[in-house]
Amino acid sequence: MPLEDVTPQPTEERIGSLVLPESTKRLIADCEERYAEFNERSRDEPVVAFVQSDLSTIYRGLAWTLQKGLTTGNALLEWGSGVGAVALLGCQLGYAATGIEVDASLVEDARDLATIHELDVEFACGSFIPDDADVLPQDMDEFAWLDTDTLSAYDELGVDIDDFDLVFAYPWPGEQELLYELFETYASRGACLLTNHGVEGLRLHRKI
Repeated sequence: MPLEDVTPQPTEERIGSLVLPESTKRLIADCEERYAEFNERSRDEPVVAFVQSDLSTIYRGLAWTLQKGLTTGNALLEWGSGVGAVALLGCQLGYAATGIEVDASLVEDARDLATIHELDVEFACGSFIPDDADVLPQDMDEFAWLDTDTLSAYDELGVDIDDFDLVFAYPWPGEQELLYELFETYASRGACLLTNHGVEGLRLHRKI
């Protein structure tokens, strides 16, 4: 099934001007502090493809998607969740949020932040790629950021990709098509994929 581009236009009301609640500002500040601590402790062993998102922009994108009723439900999954920022922000907005992250130390950070901010978000350590995925390219050397050796986290969570109404991911430049193909193959009809493309902003696609 193809993906329909439903990215909001720059003139869409409120998406760029939504005022962040104080609780959200505190959460963003704490997430950014955890990112800084992680970067410091991994300074001598750079993490491939670890890039921090603009959390204020993502919060507004999540809010806009919810306000417009673009998804069939409110189940949110963050692929490569890091310290859990997007899943936690989604929970504040009313999403039933889950995060999957391959780095165990980041999963612990995410769970700690969820406890501190009293947010009911489940985080699992593992890969967001299904174990039986057959859409991966032959030459994985071009996709060094993508972990294909670690078992997926879906069994631990007791869910599949098609149980989620909205998936968030931050694809590495030039590799977004692979994530689109994973989403198109495994997501349910009507589910949305929200992706962050750095200076290019957010893109929202829906499986039709």
